[in-house]
Amino acid sequence: MSSLFSKPNEALSIKDATTKIYKDCIEVLSELSISERLWRIFWLAGPFILLIERSPADAWVSLIGLAFIVRSIRLKQGKFLSVFWVRTAFVFWFVCLISALFSDVPYYAFIEAIIWFRFPLFAMASVFWLGTDKRLIYMMLITTGVAMLIMCGILAAEIYFVGHQPNGRLSWPYGDLTSGNYLAKVGLPAFLVMVALAVGARSKIASVAALLSLITLIFSLLTGERINFLIRACAGMLAGLMWRPKWRRYCLLVIVEILAVVILFKSSPQLSERFVTSFIDQLPTHVDSPYYKSMMPGIIAFQKAPILGVGTAAFRELCPEIIENRPELKCHPHPHNFYIQMAGETGIIGLITGTVFLFSIITTCYLARKQNPDNVFAAIAFIVPFSLFWPIASSGDFFGQWNNCFTWSAVALSLCATNILPEKTNIN
Repeated sequence: MSSLFSKPNEALSIKDATTKIYKDCIEVLSELSISERLWRIFWLAGPFILLIERSPADAWVSLIGLAFIVRSIRLKQGKFLSVFWVRTAFVFWFVCLISALFSDVPYYAFIEAIIWFRFPLFAMASVFWLGTDKRLIYMMLITTGVAMLIMCGILAAEIYFVGHQPNGRLSWPYGDLTSGNYLAKVGLPAFLVMVALAVGARSKIASVAALLSLITLIFSLLTGERINFLIRACAGMLAGLMWRPKWRRYCLLVIVEILAVVILFKSSPQLSERFVTSFIDQLPTHVDSPYYKSMMPGIIAFQKAPILGVGTAAFRELCPEIIENRPELKCHPHPHNFYIQMAGETGIIGLITGTVFLFSIITTCYLARKQNPDNVFAAIAFIVPFSLFWPIASSGDFFGQWNNCFTWSAVALSLCATNILPEKTNIN
Protein backbone atom coordinates (compact mmCIF):
# COMPACT_ATOMS: atom_id res chain seq x y z
CA MET A 1 0.00 0.00 0.00
CA SER A 2 1.14 3.50 -0.75
CA SER A 3 3.65 5.08 1.59
CA LEU A 4 1.71 8.33 1.28
CA PHE A 5 -0.42 7.10 4.18
CA SER A 6 1.44 4.37 6.00
CA LYS A 7 5.18 4.16 5.31
CA PRO A 8 6.84 7.46 6.20
CA ASN A 9 10.36 6.10 5.88
CA GLU A 10 10.05 5.57 2.16
CA ALA A 11 10.86 8.61 -0.01
CA LEU A 12 7.95 8.41 -2.41
CA SER A 13 6.81 11.47 -4.34
CA ILE A 14 3.26 12.79 -4.23
CA LYS A 15 2.84 11.98 -7.92
CA ASP A 16 4.00 8.38 -7.52
CA ALA A 17 1.92 7.85 -4.39
CA THR A 18 -1.20 9.31 -6.01
CA THR A 19 -0.69 7.17 -9.09
CA LYS A 20 -0.35 4.12 -6.87
CA ILE A 21 -3.57 4.96 -5.04
CA TYR A 22 -5.42 5.44 -8.33
CA LYS A 23 -4.21 2.07 -9.67
CA ASP A 24 -5.15 0.37 -6.39
CA CYS A 25 -8.62 1.91 -6.68
CA ILE A 26 -9.05 0.64 -10.26
CA GLU A 27 -7.90 -2.78 -9.08
CA VAL A 28 -10.49 -3.06 -6.33
CA LEU A 29 -13.27 -1.72 -8.58
CA SER A 30 -12.47 -4.34 -11.20
CA GLU A 31 -13.04 -7.06 -8.60
CA LEU A 32 -16.66 -5.97 -8.03
CA SER A 33 -19.90 -6.54 -9.91
CA ILE A 34 -21.13 -3.73 -12.16
CA SER A 35 -23.76 -2.49 -9.70
CA GLU A 36 -21.37 -2.53 -6.74
CA ARG A 37 -18.75 -0.80 -8.86
CA LEU A 38 -21.15 1.98 -9.89
CA TRP A 39 -22.23 2.63 -6.31
CA ARG A 40 -18.62 3.04 -5.22
CA ILE A 41 -17.86 5.37 -8.11
CA PHE A 42 -20.93 7.39 -7.10
CA TRP A 43 -19.61 7.51 -3.54
CA LEU A 44 -16.14 8.60 -4.65
CA ALA A 45 -17.66 11.36 -6.79
CA GLY A 46 -19.34 12.86 -3.72
CA PRO A 47 -16.85 15.68 -3.01
CA PHE A 48 -17.38 16.98 -6.55
CA ILE A 49 -21.17 16.59 -6.33
CA LEU A 50 -21.13 18.66 -3.13
CA LEU A 51 -19.53 21.48 -5.11
CA ILE A 52 -22.59 21.84 -7.34
CA GLU A 53 -25.71 22.79 -5.40
CA ARG A 54 -28.13 21.75 -2.68
CA SER A 55 -30.22 19.27 -4.66
CA PRO A 56 -27.35 17.15 -6.07
CA ALA A 57 -25.68 17.11 -2.65
CA ASP A 58 -28.84 15.97 -0.94
CA ALA A 59 -29.50 13.37 -3.63
CA TRP A 60 -26.00 11.94 -3.14
CA VAL A 61 -26.46 11.50 0.60
CA SER A 62 -30.07 10.30 0.40
CA LEU A 63 -29.64 7.77 -2.40
CA ILE A 64 -26.62 6.16 -0.73
CA GLY A 65 -28.43 5.93 2.61
CA LEU A 66 -31.57 4.42 1.07
CA ALA A 67 -29.57 2.00 -1.08
CA PHE A 68 -27.74 0.80 2.02
CA ILE A 69 -30.99 0.00 3.82
CA VAL A 70 -32.46 -1.80 0.80
CA ARG A 71 -29.23 -3.73 0.27
CA SER A 72 -28.95 -4.72 3.93
CA ILE A 73 -32.53 -6.01 4.00
CA ARG A 74 -32.20 -7.83 0.67
CA LEU A 75 -28.94 -9.53 1.65
CA LYS A 76 -29.96 -9.96 5.30
CA GLN A 77 -26.84 -8.14 6.48
CA GLY A 78 -27.45 -6.66 9.88
CA LYS A 79 -24.15 -7.09 11.71
CA PHE A 80 -23.62 -3.32 11.66
CA LEU A 81 -26.51 -3.03 14.14
CA SER A 82 -24.26 -4.50 16.82
CA VAL A 83 -21.81 -1.58 16.57
CA PHE A 84 -22.14 0.83 19.49
CA TRP A 85 -22.25 4.12 17.60
CA VAL A 86 -24.90 2.68 15.26
CA ARG A 87 -27.06 1.64 18.21
CA THR A 88 -26.74 5.07 19.80
CA ALA A 89 -27.79 6.63 16.48
CA PHE A 90 -30.99 4.59 16.44
CA VAL A 91 -31.71 5.36 20.10
CA PHE A 92 -31.30 9.08 19.52
CA TRP A 93 -33.46 8.90 16.39
CA PHE A 94 -36.19 7.15 18.37
CA VAL A 95 -36.10 9.98 20.93
CA CYS A 96 -36.36 12.51 18.07
CA LEU A 97 -39.46 10.74 16.73
CA ILE A 98 -41.10 10.64 20.17
CA SER A 99 -40.24 14.31 20.75
CA ALA A 100 -41.87 15.20 17.43
CA LEU A 101 -45.13 13.53 18.43
CA PHE A 102 -45.45 15.83 21.48
CA SER A 103 -44.58 18.98 19.54
CA ASP A 104 -47.02 21.81 18.82
CA VAL A 105 -46.25 21.11 15.16
CA PRO A 106 -46.14 17.29 15.26
CA TYR A 107 -46.46 16.60 11.54
CA TYR A 108 -43.65 19.01 10.62
CA ALA A 109 -41.37 17.80 13.41
CA PHE A 110 -42.03 14.11 12.68
CA ILE A 111 -41.21 14.48 8.99
CA GLU A 112 -38.04 16.42 9.86
CA ALA A 113 -37.00 13.71 12.31
CA ILE A 114 -37.52 11.00 9.70
CA ILE A 115 -35.56 12.69 6.93
CA TRP A 116 -32.71 13.74 9.25
CA PHE A 117 -31.80 10.11 9.82
CA ARG A 118 -30.50 9.86 6.25
CA PHE A 119 -27.26 11.42 7.48
CA PRO A 120 -26.38 8.69 10.00
CA LEU A 121 -27.55 6.18 7.38
CA PHE A 122 -25.11 7.69 4.93
CA ALA A 123 -22.33 7.27 7.48
CA MET A 124 -23.32 3.63 8.01
CA ALA A 125 -23.33 3.03 4.25
CA SER A 126 -19.84 4.53 3.97
CA VAL A 127 -18.39 2.48 6.82
CA PHE A 128 -20.10 -0.88 6.35
CA TRP A 129 -20.54 -0.98 2.59
CA LEU A 130 -18.80 1.48 0.30
CA GLY A 131 -15.68 2.27 2.33
CA THR A 132 -14.70 -1.15 3.64
CA ASP A 133 -11.59 -1.33 1.46
CA LYS A 134 -8.75 0.96 2.40
CA ARG A 135 -7.77 1.39 -1.25
CA LEU A 136 -11.11 3.12 -1.78
CA ILE A 137 -10.74 5.14 1.42
CA TYR A 138 -7.42 6.49 0.19
CA MET A 139 -8.99 7.35 -3.16
CA MET A 140 -11.80 9.20 -1.37
CA LEU A 141 -9.19 11.28 0.45
CA ILE A 142 -7.59 12.12 -2.90
CA THR A 143 -10.90 13.14 -4.50
CA THR A 144 -11.75 15.20 -1.41
CA GLY A 145 -8.41 16.98 -1.62
CA VAL A 146 -8.84 17.70 -5.35
CA ALA A 147 -12.39 18.99 -4.80
CA MET A 148 -11.11 21.23 -2.00
CA LEU A 149 -8.51 22.73 -4.33
CA ILE A 150 -11.24 23.30 -6.93
CA MET A 151 -13.20 25.21 -4.29
CA CYS A 152 -10.10 27.30 -3.62
CA GLY A 153 -9.92 28.05 -7.34
CA ILE A 154 -13.57 29.14 -7.34
CA LEU A 155 -12.89 31.42 -4.38
CA ALA A 156 -9.83 32.89 -6.10
CA ALA A 157 -12.04 33.71 -9.10
CA GLU A 158 -14.59 35.35 -6.82
CA ILE A 159 -11.94 37.50 -5.15
CA TYR A 160 -10.59 38.60 -8.56
CA PHE A 161 -13.87 39.19 -10.40
CA VAL A 162 -16.42 39.96 -7.69
CA GLY A 163 -14.75 40.67 -4.36
CA HIS A 164 -16.08 40.14 -0.86
CA GLN A 165 -19.71 40.75 0.00
CA PRO A 166 -20.57 43.71 2.26
CA ASN A 167 -20.60 41.30 5.24
CA GLY A 168 -17.02 40.27 4.46
CA ARG A 169 -17.89 36.78 3.22
CA LEU A 170 -17.31 34.85 0.03
CA SER A 171 -20.20 32.80 -1.32
CA TRP A 172 -20.33 33.18 -5.11
CA PRO A 173 -21.69 31.34 -7.04
CA TYR A 174 -23.58 29.55 -4.28
CA GLY A 175 -25.88 32.30 -3.04
CA ASP A 176 -26.54 31.62 0.61
CA LEU A 177 -23.86 28.93 0.83
CA THR A 178 -20.84 30.03 2.81
CA SER A 179 -17.89 28.42 1.08
CA GLY A 180 -16.02 28.21 4.35
CA ASN A 181 -18.42 25.44 5.32
CA TYR A 182 -17.14 23.32 2.46
CA LEU A 183 -13.48 23.86 3.31
CA ALA A 184 -13.96 23.39 7.05
CA LYS A 185 -16.14 20.29 6.78
CA VAL A 186 -15.98 18.41 3.49
CA GLY A 187 -12.31 19.19 3.06
CA LEU A 188 -11.32 18.73 6.71
CA PRO A 189 -10.15 15.05 6.53
CA ALA A 190 -7.92 15.74 3.51
CA PHE A 191 -6.60 18.96 5.07
CA LEU A 192 -5.63 17.19 8.30
CA VAL A 193 -3.85 14.47 6.34
CA MET A 194 -1.93 17.20 4.49
CA VAL A 195 -0.87 18.78 7.78
CA ALA A 196 0.20 15.45 9.29
CA LEU A 197 2.19 14.59 6.17
CA ALA A 198 3.77 18.04 6.14
CA VAL A 199 5.03 17.48 9.67
CA GLY A 200 5.85 13.77 9.71
CA ALA A 201 6.48 12.49 6.15
CA ARG A 202 9.69 12.43 4.12
CA SER A 203 10.59 15.67 2.40
CA LYS A 204 9.33 14.74 -1.09
CA ILE A 205 5.81 14.53 0.22
CA ALA A 206 6.09 16.92 3.15
CA SER A 207 6.95 20.01 1.12
CA VAL A 208 3.98 19.59 -1.26
CA ALA A 209 1.63 18.73 1.61
CA ALA A 210 2.77 21.81 3.55
CA LEU A 211 2.15 24.07 0.55
CA LEU A 212 -1.32 22.64 -0.11
CA SER A 213 -2.33 22.86 3.55
CA LEU A 214 -1.18 26.48 3.67
CA ILE A 215 -3.10 27.39 0.50
CA THR A 216 -6.35 25.84 1.72
CA LEU A 217 -5.97 27.42 5.17
CA ILE A 218 -5.48 30.86 3.60
CA PHE A 219 -8.59 30.47 1.50
CA SER A 220 -10.51 29.33 4.56
CA LEU A 221 -9.52 32.63 6.14
CA LEU A 222 -10.44 34.61 3.03
CA THR A 223 -13.99 33.19 3.07
CA GLY A 224 -14.64 35.33 6.11
CA GLU A 225 -16.05 32.37 8.02
CA ARG A 226 -14.61 32.85 11.50
CA ILE A 227 -15.73 29.65 13.23
CA ASN A 228 -14.94 27.52 10.19
CA PHE A 229 -11.45 29.00 9.99
CA LEU A 230 -10.87 28.39 13.70
CA ILE A 231 -12.02 24.78 13.29
CA ARG A 232 -9.49 24.21 10.50
CA ALA A 233 -6.68 26.04 12.26
CA CYS A 234 -7.11 24.34 15.65
CA ALA A 235 -7.74 20.93 14.11
CA GLY A 236 -4.66 21.34 11.93
CA MET A 237 -2.46 22.19 14.91
CA LEU A 238 -3.70 19.06 16.68
CA ALA A 239 -3.23 16.88 13.56
CA GLY A 240 0.40 17.92 13.32
CA LEU A 241 1.03 16.29 16.71
CA MET A 242 -0.74 13.00 16.05
CA TRP A 243 1.47 11.23 13.48
CA ARG A 244 5.26 11.03 13.83
CA PRO A 245 5.71 14.78 14.48
CA LYS A 246 9.05 16.37 13.71
CA TRP A 247 9.10 19.28 16.11
CA ARG A 248 11.23 21.69 14.09
CA ARG A 249 9.03 21.15 11.06
CA TYR A 250 5.88 21.49 13.16
CA CYS A 251 7.02 24.79 14.68
CA LEU A 252 8.08 26.08 11.26
CA LEU A 253 4.68 25.22 9.75
CA VAL A 254 2.81 26.93 12.60
CA ILE A 255 5.00 30.05 12.35
CA VAL A 256 4.56 30.28 8.56
CA GLU A 257 0.78 29.93 8.86
CA ILE A 258 0.61 32.55 11.63
CA LEU A 259 2.71 34.95 9.52
CA ALA A 260 0.41 34.33 6.53
CA VAL A 261 -2.63 35.21 8.68
CA VAL A 262 -0.97 38.37 10.03
CA ILE A 263 -0.01 39.50 6.53
CA LEU A 264 -3.56 38.97 5.30
CA PHE A 265 -4.95 40.95 8.23
CA LYS A 266 -2.51 43.79 7.55
CA SER A 267 -3.34 43.87 3.85
CA SER A 268 -7.12 43.66 4.39
CA PRO A 269 -8.56 45.88 7.16
CA GLN A 270 -12.04 44.52 6.37
CA LEU A 271 -10.84 40.97 7.05
CA SER A 272 -9.08 42.03 10.25
CA GLU A 273 -12.20 43.85 11.45
CA ARG A 274 -14.40 40.80 10.84
CA PHE A 275 -12.06 38.30 12.52
CA VAL A 276 -10.86 40.39 15.45
CA THR A 277 -12.96 43.37 16.48
CA SER A 278 -16.42 42.24 15.35
CA PHE A 279 -15.75 38.66 16.46
CA ILE A 280 -15.04 39.76 20.03
CA ASP A 281 -18.16 41.92 20.03
CA GLN A 282 -20.25 38.99 18.84
CA LEU A 283 -19.20 36.46 21.46
CA PRO A 284 -22.31 34.91 23.07
CA THR A 285 -21.17 36.23 26.47
CA HIS A 286 -22.32 39.68 25.34
CA VAL A 287 -26.07 40.27 25.73
CA ASP A 288 -26.06 42.44 22.61
CA SER A 289 -24.24 39.78 20.60
CA PRO A 290 -26.18 38.21 17.70
CA TYR A 291 -24.96 34.80 18.89
CA TYR A 292 -26.40 35.46 22.37
CA LYS A 293 -29.68 36.53 20.79
CA SER A 294 -29.79 33.36 18.66
CA MET A 295 -28.65 30.89 21.35
CA MET A 296 -30.83 32.22 24.17
CA PRO A 297 -34.13 31.28 22.45
CA GLY A 298 -32.87 27.69 22.32
CA ILE A 299 -32.29 27.76 26.08
CA ILE A 300 -35.77 29.22 26.62
CA ALA A 301 -37.22 26.45 24.44
CA PHE A 302 -35.55 23.91 26.72
CA GLN A 303 -37.00 25.65 29.80
CA LYS A 304 -40.47 25.48 28.27
CA ALA A 305 -40.23 21.77 27.42
CA PRO A 306 -37.34 20.28 29.43
CA ILE A 307 -38.18 16.58 28.98
CA LEU A 308 -38.75 16.16 25.22
CA GLY A 309 -38.25 19.68 23.88
CA VAL A 310 -40.42 21.60 21.43
CA GLY A 311 -40.01 19.00 18.68
CA THR A 312 -37.29 17.92 16.28
CA ALA A 313 -36.35 20.82 13.99
CA ALA A 314 -39.45 22.68 15.21
CA PHE A 315 -37.50 25.59 16.68
CA ARG A 316 -37.65 27.57 13.45
CA GLU A 317 -41.44 27.22 13.39
CA LEU A 318 -42.08 27.95 17.07
CA CYS A 319 -39.40 30.55 17.79
CA PRO A 320 -41.71 33.62 17.58
CA GLU A 321 -43.96 32.02 20.18
CA ILE A 322 -40.99 30.99 22.34
CA ILE A 323 -39.58 34.52 22.62
CA GLU A 324 -42.85 36.49 22.59
CA ASN A 325 -42.03 37.98 26.01
CA ARG A 326 -38.38 38.66 25.12
CA PRO A 327 -38.41 41.38 22.43
CA GLU A 328 -34.65 41.91 22.73
CA LEU A 329 -34.06 38.43 21.29
CA LYS A 330 -34.24 37.46 17.63
CA CYS A 331 -35.43 34.34 15.84
CA HIS A 332 -33.05 32.38 13.66
CA PRO A 333 -33.65 29.03 11.97
CA HIS A 334 -31.58 27.37 14.72
CA PRO A 335 -29.77 28.34 17.97
CA HIS A 336 -26.27 28.07 16.44
CA ASN A 337 -25.10 25.36 18.84
CA PHE A 338 -25.67 21.63 18.42
CA TYR A 339 -26.18 20.89 22.10
CA ILE A 340 -28.44 23.87 22.81
CA GLN A 341 -30.46 22.86 19.76
CA MET A 342 -30.76 19.25 20.92
CA ALA A 343 -31.79 20.41 24.39
CA GLY A 344 -34.37 22.87 23.07
CA GLU A 345 -35.85 20.58 20.40
CA THR A 346 -35.55 17.12 22.00
CA GLY A 347 -35.27 17.95 25.71
CA ILE A 348 -32.96 16.49 28.33
CA ILE A 349 -33.56 12.96 27.00
CA GLY A 350 -32.53 14.00 23.50
CA LEU A 351 -29.56 15.97 24.81
CA ILE A 352 -28.23 12.95 26.73
CA THR A 353 -28.81 10.39 23.97
CA GLY A 354 -27.60 12.79 21.28
CA THR A 355 -24.42 13.60 23.19
CA VAL A 356 -23.73 9.90 23.71
CA PHE A 357 -24.28 9.37 19.99
CA LEU A 358 -21.85 12.11 18.93
CA PHE A 359 -19.17 11.14 21.43
CA SER A 360 -19.48 7.48 20.47
CA ILE A 361 -18.49 8.55 16.95
CA ILE A 362 -15.45 10.39 18.30
CA THR A 363 -14.49 7.38 20.40
CA THR A 364 -14.93 5.00 17.47
CA CYS A 365 -12.65 7.12 15.31
CA TYR A 366 -10.10 7.28 18.12
CA LEU A 367 -10.05 3.47 18.25
CA ALA A 368 -8.81 3.53 14.65
CA ARG A 369 -5.76 5.39 15.91
CA LYS A 370 -5.12 2.75 18.57
CA GLN A 371 -5.53 -0.06 16.01
CA ASN A 372 -3.14 1.41 13.46
CA PRO A 373 -1.12 4.39 14.76
CA ASP A 374 1.39 4.11 11.89
CA ASN A 375 -1.27 5.01 9.32
CA VAL A 376 -1.59 8.76 8.94
CA PHE A 377 -5.34 8.83 8.30
CA ALA A 378 -6.14 6.37 11.08
CA ALA A 379 -4.01 8.47 13.42
CA ILE A 380 -5.81 11.77 12.77
CA ALA A 381 -9.36 10.67 11.85
CA PHE A 382 -10.81 11.26 15.34
CA ILE A 383 -9.92 14.97 15.07
CA VAL A 384 -12.65 15.47 12.43
CA PRO A 385 -15.72 14.61 14.60
CA PHE A 386 -13.93 16.00 17.66
CA SER A 387 -13.68 19.39 15.93
CA LEU A 388 -17.08 19.39 14.23
CA PHE A 389 -18.96 18.29 17.36
CA TRP A 390 -17.07 20.53 19.80
CA PRO A 391 -19.65 21.47 22.47
CA ILE A 392 -18.96 25.18 22.94
CA ALA A 393 -18.55 26.06 19.27
CA SER A 394 -21.03 28.07 17.26
CA SER A 395 -22.44 25.68 14.70
CA GLY A 396 -24.95 25.18 11.93
CA ASP A 397 -28.36 23.56 12.08
CA PHE A 398 -27.99 20.07 13.57
CA PHE A 399 -31.21 18.93 11.93
CA GLY A 400 -30.68 21.00 8.80
CA GLN A 401 -30.03 19.81 5.29
CA TRP A 402 -27.32 21.57 3.27
CA ASN A 403 -24.91 22.05 6.15
CA ASN A 404 -25.37 18.45 7.25
CA CYS A 405 -24.41 17.16 3.81
CA PHE A 406 -21.03 18.79 4.41
CA THR A 407 -20.68 17.70 8.04
CA TRP A 408 -21.66 14.07 7.56
CA SER A 409 -19.54 13.57 4.44
CA ALA A 410 -16.52 14.36 6.63
CA VAL A 411 -17.74 12.35 9.62
CA ALA A 412 -18.55 9.33 7.44
CA LEU A 413 -15.09 9.36 5.86
CA SER A 414 -13.49 9.62 9.30
CA LEU A 415 -15.43 6.61 10.54
CA CYS A 416 -14.09 4.67 7.57
CA ALA A 417 -10.67 4.91 9.22
CA THR A 418 -11.78 2.03 11.46
CA ASN A 419 -11.54 -0.16 8.36
CA ILE A 420 -7.84 0.60 7.91
CA LEU A 421 -6.18 -2.26 9.73
CA PRO A 422 -2.55 -3.40 9.52
CA GLU A 423 -1.88 -6.15 6.99
CA LYS A 424 -5.46 -6.09 5.80
CA THR A 425 -6.82 -4.73 2.55
CA ASN A 426 -10.51 -5.59 2.67
CA ILE A 427 -12.65 -6.33 5.71
CA ASN A 428 -15.59 -7.90 3.89
